[in-house]
Amino acid sequence: MTQELELLPAEPRRKPGTLDLTLDPRITDPAAFRVSFLILLDGDLVMSPEHLGVAYMTSVLRTVGFTAEIREVEHGDEHAEAAVEALKEYRPDLVCFTLMSLNLGSCLRLCRMLREALPGTTIACGGPAGTFAGLDVLRNNPWTDVVAVGEGEPTILDLVQRLCVGEPLASCPGICYRDADGEARQNPARPLIHNLEDLPFPARDQLSLHGDKLEYVRVSTSRGCVANCAFCSAPHLKNRVQAGKAWRGRGPGQIVDEVAEIVRRHQFRTFDFVDSTFEDPDGGRVGKKRVAAIAQGILDRGLEIYYNVCMRAENWRDTPEDHALLDLLVASGLEKVNVGIESGTPEELLLWEKRATVEDNVTIIRMLREHGVYLAMGFIPFHPYATVETLLANAAFLRDNAGHNLRRMTERLEIYPGTAIARRMEDDGLLAADYHETLDPYGYTFRDPRVGLLARHFAQLYNNDDYHRHGVITEQSAVFAFETYNVVLQTFISRLHRRFGALPGVDEVMEGFKTWVHETRQEMGRYNHAFFVSNLEAVMNDTLDPEERRRQVVDVERFFRDRMDRMRGEQLRVGKALTRLGARVGEVSSTLPKERPGGAVRQYTGEGSGATW
Repeated sequence: MTQELELLPAEPRRKPGTLDLTLDPRITDPAAFRVSFLILLDGDLVMSPEHLGVAYMTSVLRTVGFTAEIREVEHGDEHAEAAVEALKEYRPDLVCFTLMSLNLGSCLRLCRMLREALPGTTIACGGPAGTFAGLDVLRNNPWTDVVAVGEGEPTILDLVQRLCVGEPLASCPGICYRDADGEARQNPARPLIHNLEDLPFPARDQLSLHGDKLEYVRVSTSRGCVANCAFCSAPHLKNRVQAGKAWRGRGPGQIVDEVAEIVRRHQFRTFDFVDSTFEDPDGGRVGKKRVAAIAQGILDRGLEIYYNVCMRAENWRDTPEDHALLDLLVASGLEKVNVGIESGTPEELLLWEKRATVEDNVTIIRMLREHGVYLAMGFIPFHPYATVETLLANAAFLRDNAGHNLRRMTERLEIYPGTAIARRMEDDGLLAADYHETLDPYGYTFRDPRVGLLARHFAQLYNNDDYHRHGVITEQSAVFAFETYNVVLQTFISRLHRRFGALPGVDEVMEGFKTWVHETRQEMGRYNHAFFVSNLEAVMNDTLDPEERRRQVVDVERFFRDRMDRMRGEQLRVGKALTRLGARVGEVSSTLPKERPGGAVRQYTGEGSGATW
């Protein structure tokens, strides 16, 4: 550690909007300063590794010579205790958490344990919760010293250098901190990073750790969003806290370079492009020209990869141009698209401030199915303003369009600080009185108590108490297992069709299999709809007894397990048929084919794989 020197001036040391990766000349041994980024694997959205926020910050710190590590902490007290013991051995000067509503409880427990075990270590939090509720986090977490607000890379670099030379934090933009009297203070926000190509490629520690056990590697081609969804806590026009453009994108050339480097270095080829909307900034000519250039660059470089993106329904039309672009994207490796459908009713789309109409949603669902692309949708039937009528309408919409995933029919709104819907609920008296202390994502009441009763009923029906109360998945019911398998099944279809579709006989086999799978999913949609409606009627009429509920859990488990077994059986049969036709099924794994001991090639069986601080 370097000695304390005279303080720098209070004004910002870097040009606004730029990322200056220059080390303070007073720091002669940056490697002596240790930073540990802890990833809390709580909650549905964060259980899968490869967290780009900490990966970028780690890379920035390493670029100028600081020592930084990424450490995962699984849900549960025993994992927290093990993490603390490991950190005592690592001896970090700074420990950082990416804080979200779903991992707040785990963060509090771990911060308390760290303060006791490492009293001289600075503890910092960031992420969405820190960005939109920084002072609340600081006031309600007495063991935390700093909360970062907004994009993490310039803040972490500035913070670490100030800590390293003993400079006070009062002039460090983009943080909340405690002053000498222990009072929580918030400094002015930093401007957004204007040129994302200033950033080094993110550290791939988690990819190196997990290897081919990962489902995908994450790549960020842009930041920001020009939409205004009322439930979203991403830094966009409606709730942005930093000055700068609402959307910033990297050039297609640099994006393809990063993908090529990952393929070369790690032999991994399944990617998740984590942009809020892939076809931004406008969803039209400019944005689609950009994504077409990315796709063409992938093809020109000969990168046989697979990737997922997020799209918005209103950006796509049933036109020759849009179909041609989807053909190009699929040819370059697109196999899954996440669309925020959210509702099948016009009034709820207005509530969520969505630009898409019900017709737009139906169109993109159909177009993606026609192009063989898996649809992963956001859908929010249960929320404080839901009615029995909207619940029935949404269930019917899903039955007719994409109802094979039961959880979509029963999903509850998760609320996040800084969002328009949270402010509206507070104005309407529906937000829990202690929400700003707990950040409980389910901290609200329902206008119609019957809807609230039904929401709780479904949340408890096919998973355990962790999911019901906290949204944390610690056990896999068949309903959840099917969602994972369904993605694997679809990628099995799309990858083999793309790779071997030109072989004689393959197209006929695959088309027959796709038809069978579609019919099975339609059957599941009808089952789910009937199950949902019968539960709704029983709960509304107070006629559902505990014994009946237990039987239902068994029936649902049996039904989903049975359909997965049938699909696996057909998948195995199709795989053997394709092998007889000359298709080498092992060539479509998420990683590049590797030789196993004895010369056996890895086989794709369908049993697995598949930016703030």
